Amino acid sequence: MNSATLPLFKTKERAIAAADQLLDDSEMTDFLRENAFITGTDQAREEIARGEGVDANGAKAHLREWISE
Repeated sequence: MNSATLPLFKTKERAIAAADQLLDDSEMTDFLRENAFITGTDQAREEIARGEGVDANGAKAHLREWISE
């Protein structure tokens, strides 16, 4: 199962699915990192759905601004 199929799951099911994908010797930080990635991806999809997304050129422009600060 990959993160593309996870948005349809409930929170608890998604956390279990993320844990199941990890190797047996994974640490808590691996689990937390995976969940943070999934959460961030979901938030980005919601922003895009609301029309708040930025295309690649806009993202590059933002990065140039942030780097020059």
